[in-house]
Amino acid sequence: MTRDGNADSRGLTSSEEGPAQRQTSLPYAYWLDITSAILLSIAALASSWAGYQSKRWSGVQSASYSISSIRWVQASRVSTAAYLYRSLDLELFIEWLNAYKDGDKQRAKFFEQRFRPEFRPAFEAWVATRPLENAAAPSSPFALPEYHLELSDRAAELEREALMASDSAAAANQQGDNYVLTTVIFSAALFFTGIAAHFKKFWVRVALLAIAGVMVFAGLGQLATYPVR
Repeated sequence: MTRDGNADSRGLTSSEEGPAQRQTSLPYAYWLDITSAILLSIAALASSWAGYQSKRWSGVQSASYSISSIRWVQASRVSTAAYLYRSLDLELFIEWLNAYKDGDKQRAKFFEQRFRPEFRPAFEAWVATRPLENAAAPSSPFALPEYHLELSDRAAELEREALMASDSAAAANQQGDNYVLTTVIFSAALFFTGIAAHFKKFWVRVALLAIAGVMVFAGLGQLATYPVR
């Protein structure tokens, strides 16, 4: 009976240790599963948000580059028009100068009456310096600050707008790349969280979930600093 009793005692003891161990390990497995579910949810949602923002910033980049291209074309056209007006002013001034040197006042007056309004203030200021008598006088009206073309200013303004749009496109591209990098971080967190469930050892699961948690918090920290489009 003692032998049987010992056998029964050992049997009862071994049968009682199994549920006790399961009851002890059950809370750990339960909380690990809860932690995995939380990390998976956060990483999936944050990854989707980062991908969405990356697409939005890609749209900003495309729009900014389009604006930059349009502004460069406009600046080129306006610069060409300004060059043509400057050439016209130069041609009329040369004809006036030749007529004045030849003493043909009527022909000189003919060309002077055809000066453009933007050129006339510079011409009058140049004549006031008595260039034929004053050796220190400016060489031509074009060297005076009074000679000013609005089209040149407009072309410069369009070039500045083109550069600003180009810088905006580059910044949007960088911001989109930052969101893509954050998406990669969350994807890695999803990977470590997913494979953690395939390991039975407690410390292995904890280590993998810890890595995933660090990645999730790092990604969320980056998202908090990024501008939203």
